[in-house]
Amino acid sequence: MNEKTTISHFFLLFLNLAFCQITINGIVQTESKTPLQYVNIGIKNKNIGTISNEKGHFLITIDNSKTEELLTFSSIGFEEKSIKIEELIQSKFQEIILKEKISELDEVIVVSKKATEIKLGTKSYSSMVAGYVRANNDVNNDIQELAKKIKIKKPSHILDVNLNLFNVRVDTASFRINIYNIKNDLPNEKINLENIIVVKKVENGWNKFDLQNFDLKFDEPLFISIEYLPKQKDEEEPFRYSGQLFGESITRSSSLGNWNSKSGLTIAMYVTVKQ
Repeated sequence: MNEKTTISHFFLLFLNLAFCQITINGIVQTESKTPLQYVNIGIKNKNIGTISNEKGHFLITIDNSKTEELLTFSSIGFEEKSIKIEELIQSKFQEIILKEKISELDEVIVVSKKATEIKLGTKSYSSMVAGYVRANNDVNNDIQELAKKIKIKKPSHILDVNLNLFNVRVDTASFRINIYNIKNDLPNEKINLENIIVVKKVENGWNKFDLQNFDLKFDEPLFISIEYLPKQKDEEEPFRYSGQLFGESITRSSSLGNWNSKSGLTIAMYVTVKQ
């Protein structure tokens, strides 16, 4: 083998090592071995993550340069758990147990019996604005979550959230609705006490998600988000989001990842509250 060939082979080996990826898979369960669905799994603030499926199973691919990082498992109603990736790769299949969180009683928010219903958010849309649903086949883009700031200023009961869609190509779709408090004008921590998963028939135009059974009462500004839950990662585009010119769009594409804020466009979404 001549010197040129040796150098080429060494270079290829270096590339393979440098770009080597590690796949971790397993199941997330409660202490009673009940599978936990839609658990957020990822490296915090690194835009690398995934969610568990309906049966609690997950699979995540991570670059080998991140083995010293912590992989975090987060689900509403359970204690957050972080494990060093180096420890996780020692086993081919992981069983992650999350402990149920013992929560303190929250302050009771009373809405007046004479309350009136009002709509907060963006109630119109422009044919010039489109939000695309990407195929989730990139390890760095595992979710699609769109958040809207709701300017609540007095005790309010959230009745429903409304989202405008077009180019709808499916009969039904699954969504998770999340509610966050605010920090630095961005979504911060989830403040809903249970997972809000909605499977519903979708159509072109306004789609209403009824939330009355979740007893969502708040008395200060918050962010409410829509997280689309695809049936498979490489599916064809199921629909598009409508939007409006001006305003602000706040999105993220990775579990436990960073929120991105862009001015100039906003999603056509509003909530109905009783206050």
